[in-house]
Amino acid sequence: MNRKICFLFIFILLSACDNNSKDATKAQPENSTLDNEDPKDTSTERAVAVDWSNPVLIGTASFGNIINVNYKVGNFDKLYRLTNHTLKERLSKKEIINKYRKLPLGFDLGFPINKTVDQDTIWLHYKVDIQATKKIMRMPVIIENDTCRLLLDIFEKELSFLITY
Repeated sequence: MNRKICFLFIFILLSACDNNSKDATKAQPENSTLDNEDPKDTSTERAVAVDWSNPVLIGTASFGNIINVNYKVGNFDKLYRLTNHTLKERLSKKEIINKYRKLPLGFDLGFPINKTVDQDTIWLHYKVDIQATKKIMRMPVIIENDTCRLLLDIFEKELSFLITY
């Protein structure tokens, strides 16, 4: 008798699950998806339009966060692409990447606490904790062709004032 009740209970559960999945597919037409994309596409990289002209908020991060994360993971080609044009004219790609490799970055950054503008240069101000000391790091950014670019030479000098060995 117990077996019959157990099988009946399993049958009811399976049929209930089957009905719920049929109702869910009826609620949404077969050819539509939430983003009008291929439902079989499991890739995590989907093209999303992101405004790179506002260094305080690019997607869900700030420009400083993007620079810092790419530094931490060693994506120096991306850092090179985010460098200002005038420095790229003066130095080779290898020299710029070597400058990035020598930067003392990698500490935690939140969102900028302040933003100031001096002519064409945008200064992003971040709270940082360097060698157990709370400091304010300034990051110089310029907008070129609707994209934020780091003024690497000036940023190197800013970091040298912050970090004393």
